[in-house]
Amino acid sequence: MKIKIVAPIFGFDDIGEVMFEEIDDFFSKIENGDVAFTLINPAKLREYSFEIPSFYKELLKLESIEDVVVYNIVIISSEIEKSKINFAAPIIINKKEKILVQIALDETKYKEFGIAESISEYL
Repeated sequence: MKIKIVAPIFGFDDIGEVMFEEIDDFFSKIENGDVAFTLINPAKLREYSFEIPSFYKELLKLESIEDVVVYNIVIISSEIEKSKINFAAPIIINKKEKILVQIALDETKYKEFGIAESISEYL
């Protein structure tokens, strides 16, 4: 499924759309040409909730929270136990509208979500 990016993926401001593909219950991927990100469903690993700021709700055209899916970027290592998950900057997709944003969570409010947590903590 093609998804429009309405708030850029950090460090990739020039990417305006990606192809989204669910791999399994845990993993998905987004890609655009040579750039690809492996995503993980955080709800499969831990308690993970946060409030989406109003600005991003508007960008996402949110009518219902059921339209939203949340993922985290995974930096895959050749040894899966050494892979890292970025819980501090979730990818939020409105599947109904086919739009995506990445947000940075307020680190003072969400101290429990690290930028490079080891996946081995959740296996």
